[in-house]
Amino acid sequence: MERIAIVQLGYESNTFVDTRAGLYDLAPDGWIDAKTVVERFTGSRTGIGGILTALAEGGAAAVPMDLLSRNGAFNAGGIVDGDFWRSAVAHICTQLRQRAAEYDGVCIALHGAACADGLDDADGWFLRQVRQAVGQKPVTAFLDLHAIVTPEMLAMTDALFGVKTCPHVDFWETGRLAARTLLGILRSELQPRMAWQPLPLLVPASMVSTLSGTGKEVREYMAERTAAHGLIDAAFFHGFSSADTEYTCACVVAVGNGEAPEAAVREMARHIWSLRHRFCQPGFSAAEAVDAALAAVKDGYAVINETSDNPGGGCPGDGTHLLAELLRRDVKGAIFGVIYDPAAAEACHRAGVGATLALSVGGHTDPLFGPPLAVEVEVLALSDGWFTCVSPMYQGLRLGYGPTARVRCGQVEMVLVSRRMQSYDDRPLLMTGAKMEDYRLVALKSSNHFRAYFLHTADAIIAADTPGLFPADPRKLTYRHLRRPIFPLDEDTAFEV
Repeated sequence: MERIAIVQLGYESNTFVDTRAGLYDLAPDGWIDAKTVVERFTGSRTGIGGILTALAEGGAAAVPMDLLSRNGAFNAGGIVDGDFWRSAVAHICTQLRQRAAEYDGVCIALHGAACADGLDDADGWFLRQVRQAVGQKPVTAFLDLHAIVTPEMLAMTDALFGVKTCPHVDFWETGRLAARTLLGILRSELQPRMAWQPLPLLVPASMVSTLSGTGKEVREYMAERTAAHGLIDAAFFHGFSSADTEYTCACVVAVGNGEAPEAAVREMARHIWSLRHRFCQPGFSAAEAVDAALAAVKDGYAVINETSDNPGGGCPGDGTHLLAELLRRDVKGAIFGVIYDPAAAEACHRAGVGATLALSVGGHTDPLFGPPLAVEVEVLALSDGWFTCVSPMYQGLRLGYGPTARVRCGQVEMVLVSRRMQSYDDRPLLMTGAKMEDYRLVALKSSNHFRAYFLHTADAIIAADTPGLFPADPRKLTYRHLRRPIFPLDEDTAFEV
């Protein structure tokens, strides 16, 4: 029976954010003890759940290490504190060394867009430490669609796999594929070989969903070409446009059996490059977004997603540009879920339901995202912030916002939370007793992941590209370290495979 070590360490670093990330940012509830992993994630729609499924199907044994994870998911924020990243990697690699006799190969859940102080390619550095710890034992890993793939990451693994969807509803399938391939290596049934083709292309991470439009077209194209070439896998990695590093760009990675699929990866890269002008989509200002949403409402509600302040893209989640517009107009039937403001949420919990109090809401992190708003609110409901996700992306996963309050200012409601996290579905509203049918406008902090739930329930979805650090147009950011030329920053960029 094959024995597979399971590891998770992943983060997405927005290098334009000033704050440094530590344990709380990567895993708000701390390390997940290795002894609890199998029971906790068996049957879950997470990447770890997919690994466990593959091992059970293949008659192999799981040997989990301690996981650094937000309950099976990944977080995003600023650059990771270098000392913390190194200590976290040391903790994992120490376990791998001490338990070396217990496993035959390693399967890693990795986001692929982490930067730490002194380590622009923090994931590649981590994988090198793993390789040194495990020697020649095979290592496979799977990455978020927004991973920044580097030569070091390729060199330190036997096969890399990528999530294909945005919203990321296929983490389970991707983890399962990575584990099944690892078993194939150990059983001498597979000899994975990788080919990689970077593109001088920035794909705006905030605007390219694979549920429709160009994103969907490319996803379907990649699936068809993967099958036509008989590949184990092929993935188009969008990269992370809010990471200013020399490695940042989109790329194609293909995994073949027996030989590297160089011709196939070149073919795919050429096709994607031909679509480059279609990846840039304009966003609305706060006022334009509210106008468009109100015009689109029929019998239900419209969603306005403030993509430029997406916590899932490393932003603070306390920006006030869109909230200020809703309050200025006193839009009846509008609710903002959620605004990150621990102090305001705590004040509401102290005051209690029914209380009226003055608050300074949002705007406490970075002036770019707007100033704090002085408001007088009525406390409508309180919650401990815990809920079970129903979105296809993290269905069944238990997530928490910490102490939460739903308040009303004029005719506008807002949900104040104590943990920074983007919205995936309507649970953050329902946990405070809010019913979706009572609202005409639902504003939230997210870019794409909420779409897996709201796409088929909302009358319309309108993206608000207010001032922030996760813009729909990457030309709004000031890059210093990217390899140039790169499209769309440099319109005349040429690309030859």
